[in-house]
Amino acid sequence: MLQVPHEHVPLFRVVRAAWAEPLDSSYSRERGGRWNPPGAFPALYGCCSERVAGAVVRDLWRTGAIEAEDLSPAARPQLVEFRWAGTVVDAVSLAGLAAAGLTRGYPAGLEHRQTQALGSVWHEAGAEGVVCRSASLHRLGFRAWVGPHEGWGEVAVFVENATAAPELLRRRADAQWLLAAPAPS
Repeated sequence: MLQVPHEHVPLFRVVRAAWAEPLDSSYSRERGGRWNPPGAFPALYGCCSERVAGAVVRDLWRTGAIEAEDLSPAARPQLVEFRWAGTVVDAVSLAGLAAAGLTRGYPAGLEHRQTQALGSVWHEAGAEGVVCRSASLHRLGFRAWVGPHEGWGEVAVFVENATAAPELLRRRADAQWLLAAPAPS
């Protein structure tokens, strides 16, 4: 595993309007996620840009033909901006993918059980998290994994291993981030 510093601010997290604690990672411990199996350890999932956060929502909505404009303001997801810096496993660069045993085409063809197994190994080894290519962007047709990862990356913070706690910067109920154009492929 290749580890790199992850320091850009802010990070973004999509939350439901009813969530009182937007940086609570207990839900991911129960249900699991891309990098943590159910019941194992919590991970705080975030996006490296507003565009990626919007893609995550559009990916969730794609099968239901839902658009942001269709929802009442109370039903729209909210965007949380937070600060966190640490050392993470690199699953964005070609060198990082090779060190992780992932193909150049990642996230294509990889199931949650496979990434969860990697996340478990990395968590056990003390990694603070992983920076990765956005699977949501991939499912929406994005394939241009070049340039700074902020435009197409996501981060999963392994909160039990993190040397610094994520810090809430602000919570946004506006829909502008949802209406932004998707990142080009």
